[in-house]
Amino acid sequence: MSNLTLALRKAAMDGVLARFRDKPFDWAGANCIRLARAQAVALGHDLPPVPMFRTPLGAKRALKKQGVESVSALLDKHFDRLPSPAFAWLGDLVAGPADPAHGLEAIGIADGQGNVWGWSEQNDHQSLVPILFANAGLAISWRL
Repeated sequence: MSNLTLALRKAAMDGVLARFRDKPFDWAGANCIRLARAQAVALGHDLPPVPMFRTPLGAKRALKKQGVESVSALLDKHFDRLPSPAFAWLGDLVAGPADPAHGLEAIGIADGQGNVWGWSEQNDHQSLVPILFANAGLAISWRL
């Protein structure tokens, strides 16, 4: 949690990135909410498992079962929202605006150096990549 040293936060983040780094984005497997949960658990949060879904529609149904309409609303239930992504520490979660194609936000992990780790069009969502904050269109962040 936020009382962890930067060295412990980095070690936790490095472990999560190693687990997801070479996996392509997959609604049924490696996806933003699973990445976010893994990061939060690595930093000491106790969270319920992510339900199974295979499509954006399935992800929206899973959110509704949790009583929320968006990924950001789900994260708001568990973590403190920061005033701006500029306040994100190494290992915190950040989100861009909802994708117009499916209405879900993309979640990534802040690296504390002005980048966010996430899946991107840069490499056709084939693996996690560092994306510059300035190019990510980030809108929201949460302290883990």
